[in-house]
Amino acid sequence: MSTENKNQSTNIEISQMSNAHLLSETGTLLEYHPDKNEAIVQIDNSDKRFLYDKIILILNGPTSQYKIDSSMIGEKIKFSYFNSTPTDKPTLDIYLIDKVEY
Repeated sequence: MSTENKNQSTNIEISQMSNAHLLSETGTLLEYHPDKNEAIVQIDNSDKRFLYDKIILILNGPTSQYKIDSSMIGEKIKFSYFNSTPTDKPTLDIYLIDKVEY
């Protein structure tokens, strides 16, 4: 019985990861903290995926996967993130950030 419970737990974890996917959004860069490797962004649209108007983007992955610097503050940016759990907190892991060209 205990072995079956452990297997079920593992299957649930795998299932959650398989449901994870890459999402993209646009926002206005409000702050950038290179020492913390994070940025604060005002979300520009009202997509119901987000519970917050402002979110903290935690930049991770190889540095070649995103481009951001303090000169972009106030600029519109597009960011992609890998969201493996429901968005119930204002922190998302970022894999790519680009300035939006109009």
